[in-house]
Amino acid sequence: MRHDQRVRIVVDRDSVAMGDDVEPHRRIVEVPDDAPLEEVLRRTAPDVSVSGGSTWITTWNGVPVAVHSSRWGTGRVWDERYRTLADLPPGEGTPVLFHRYWAQVDADWLLERLRAGEPLDRGTLERQWAPLAEQRREHALRERERTHPGRLLDTATVAALTALGARVEVHTDRVCRFTVEPAGGPGAAWRAELHDTMTLVWTPAGRCGSVRPTALAQPWLVALVGAAVSGRGADALPAPAVASDVRRSPSLWTVTRTVDGRQELAQLPDEEHAQWFRRTLGRSVQEVAAAYADVPERPRGLGRWLRRRR
Repeated sequence: MRHDQRVRIVVDRDSVAMGDDVEPHRRIVEVPDDAPLEEVLRRTAPDVSVSGGSTWITTWNGVPVAVHSSRWGTGRVWDERYRTLADLPPGEGTPVLFHRYWAQVDADWLLERLRAGEPLDRGTLERQWAPLAEQRREHALRERERTHPGRLLDTATVAALTALGARVEVHTDRVCRFTVEPAGGPGAAWRAELHDTMTLVWTPAGRCGSVRPTALAQPWLVALVGAAVSGRGADALPAPAVASDVRRSPSLWTVTRTVDGRQELAQLPDEEHAQWFRRTLGRSVQEVAAAYADVPERPRGLGRWLRRRR
């Protein structure tokens, strides 16, 4: 009678984030030498959970052999020659199974491309996947807008943005994407998005700050849009109505205040924006929008700031 023979395998993987680098990922797994390859790939799966799922290319002694998906819970080969452990590429010493992180590239799509004979060239495959991923994200965003009643920005803020000429394109409980036509320029895409507890705002120049809570971000966002469409700067608003603390670091200005035991926080790129944000504290979106209702002839303020950073 045959005695059960076991194979020792060194299993390792890429890190998926900065904090993931703290602990080593290398481990030893023992499997029966006659175990089906899919069972081996299941037992040696990456020992990490990634929000939104993850896809990996699994190598055996440095040779790519399988696509692993957290959704499948195992790996699948695209070369039908690899059916058992004995079929895998040999090497000296203990075999090494390594998982290379391919983020959220769709595993089914990737496996299909490789089985069709597409070379395993990461740059080429990621470029092919990018437009498909964007289509899926857009579809998911539209579906969430249709099925979830919640909205990131309240009705007063949306009304103020609309009155300033912004056109809302899609609005869910986590994202509001809209178009703004700045003074003297064509329409451009803006976005407000909730990440954990922070509301982040992107303009055509890139991310321009993050604020907690969202209610605090809303009059600030109206001020930014008002400045862009009117050409007026922070001086369109009166001096700060409430007190706040300001801290400066080389690349970040932080504004904080405590209200009813809760800390309110804004992280901004420079002094100009820190002082500008402070002028919106304690003011309603209607007050802020009214300050930018009259459009002067010469563009100033945010329009100038956007051009300076392009």
